[in-house]
Amino acid sequence: MSAMQRLNLVLRVLLEMGVVAAFAYAGVHAGESASAKFLLGIGAPLVGFGLWGAVDFHRSRYGEFLRLVQELVISGLAAIALYAAGAHTLAIALGVLSIVYHALVYASGERLLKSRDPRAAAGVISIAR
Repeated sequence: MSAMQRLNLVLRVLLEMGVVAAFAYAGVHAGESASAKFLLGIGAPLVGFGLWGAVDFHRSRYGEFLRLVQELVISGLAAIALYAAGAHTLAIALGVLSIVYHALVYASGERLLKSRDPRAAAGVISIAR
């Protein structure tokens, strides 16, 4: 794994953790009672990632573009929710992280959609040189 791939992986993990935390934070701050805060704090990230994982773009002709749009919308909604909950600096940081991560993915020649070949995922396919 190259240094750029490691950087992309670290940024991806930070972005996904930030999106979960943003939805949870916004959910907790939206609730009035303790039970509403608890349910919204858990429910908001579940809905956000449910939307993220609900669609499989691998079969689409424009799959890579659609995945990019989907990820930017979800991370943008998380940043907006965080901003609305009063965490303005964190919301801006999450938005910048999303843009930087996605720009680096494409600048390094990577893709958001990886191969779905189960043999490739298991390391069975080798590249002949």
